Amino acid sequence: MGMVAPQQRIASAYFVIFGNYGDVSRYAQERGVCRQWVYREAGWLQDLLADKQQQIQALQQRVREVEQQNAALEERLAVSVVVDEDMQAQFAAVGQATGVSLPIVWVFLDVLLRGQQLSVATLGRRSQAAGKKSGQLLPIFDEWAQQRARDVAGDELYVNDPVRMVVEQESMCWLSGRLGAAVDGEGWAQEFRALPKLEQVARDGGKGLEKGVALVNAERQEHGQPLVVDKGDHFHALRGAGVGLRRVQMQATKALAEAEKAQQELEDCQRQGELRTQGAGKHAATAWRKAEAAMDLWCQRECLWQQTKEAMRLVTPTGELNTRQHAAAVLAQTLPQLPDSDFAKTKRQIEKPEMLSYLDHVQEQIEALSFPEEVKQAAVRQECLRRCPEVLKGESTQAAVNRGILLLCAVILSKTGAVGQQALVAVRDIFRRAYRASSLVECINSAVRMHQCRHRKMTQGLLDLKRLYWNCHTFRTGRRRGTTPYGRLGVPWPEGLRWWDVLKLTPEQLQDKLSTAKTPP
Repeated sequence: MGMVAPQQRIASAYFVIFGNYGDVSRYAQERGVCRQWVYREAGWLQDLLADKQQQIQALQQRVREVEQQNAALEERLAVSVVVDEDMQAQFAAVGQATGVSLPIVWVFLDVLLRGQQLSVATLGRRSQAAGKKSGQLLPIFDEWAQQRARDVAGDELYVNDPVRMVVEQESMCWLSGRLGAAVDGEGWAQEFRALPKLEQVARDGGKGLEKGVALVNAERQEHGQPLVVDKGDHFHALRGAGVGLRRVQMQATKALAEAEKAQQELEDCQRQGELRTQGAGKHAATAWRKAEAAMDLWCQRECLWQQTKEAMRLVTPTGELNTRQHAAAVLAQTLPQLPDSDFAKTKRQIEKPEMLSYLDHVQEQIEALSFPEEVKQAAVRQECLRRCPEVLKGESTQAAVNRGILLLCAVILSKTGAVGQQALVAVRDIFRRAYRASSLVECINSAVRMHQCRHRKMTQGLLDLKRLYWNCHTFRTGRRRGTTPYGRLGVPWPEGLRWWDVLKLTPEQLQDKLSTAKTPP
């Protein structure tokens, strides 16, 4: 019975399931078997098909599980990173460039590789090699960057040896980080000579920087070239006044506390009905007079200092473009009223001529614009009022006048069409580049100091590594967000390559790629 052909079983199942009344009996007679045998063959086939269906469902479930596993693996593969020795070397180089010490880099790698990472010594040798390679490639980038630098800030950073730091202010491109034995005037003059289109230098009160700018200007004057505008740093000059202001504030606070204490004693005497109220009253009155005098002095000093700071800004509190004559007149009134005991150093720095040189440079740039005079004046006035929105608010007559002036300037610029818009863009660019401080270079200094606080020695190779990485990194926040220092300065970059890929190029290969790369707009 087990040798019945599959076709007969299929036929039996067909007649049992789909046949009409009497078909099973006729089929059994034709085969010479009983009806029960036909029903038995149909049951065998149904059981066989049921078993096969369960196997098919089990296989389909397995296929679905495999497909899900494959999709999960593909997702993990899309975000996976192969942390080989080259990636570890890049990890160490980025850590050193951003001020992270090598032992900390090793700890981070241990989280990913769990004992399979390179040693600290090996990571140090890899980052040292990257610094050496950066020193070979930076001169090629410098050829492009130095031709585009106009406004720079200079500063001296002291590690184991002094470092001359030069930063282009608009792009924050780190132009120079030279480790040397001295920071004299000739050394700074050498840095500035490498910038043929240099227009202005923002600096602090360092004598070497001052002498370096003077040497460059003397050479330019001999050759009939435009002089470099020597701009004093307002941040360092104004910061020292905080000591004097805090002292007078503390005196006023102390006098007020003593007056309140004397007043409390007088009230206690009056409440207890003591006969000493007359003496307590005189003491309280004297204390209140001293407190009022101290508060008046504090308010006067704050007011004078606020006027001093406003006199050094690009736009006056009334919404007009500041000039050297106006600023000098205000400073001549406010500075003598500030006592030398608290403000002597600050006053000496503010009275230096270079503190207001940026105002002269702005006036010269505006005069050099090739637009009609009325268009330039309208653009300047509109930009000044835009930077002082507080003068447009309120119901005063002057606020209404300023709003009318702003409307008139907008009409003049709109009537001139494209010329007016071009003039407004040019004026805004001049105002934006009117830097009053060299504090932008301090942003770069902070990256170096992060490394300095962890290591005793700073090498030129490490400085080169930091400089190349900084100029290639992308800003995450601010108005420079999404750009790089090299890109903002107009330095070409090999398309499709990251900074670590560039480090693998030879100087000749990099030169060829930069010659064919697109220059950023």
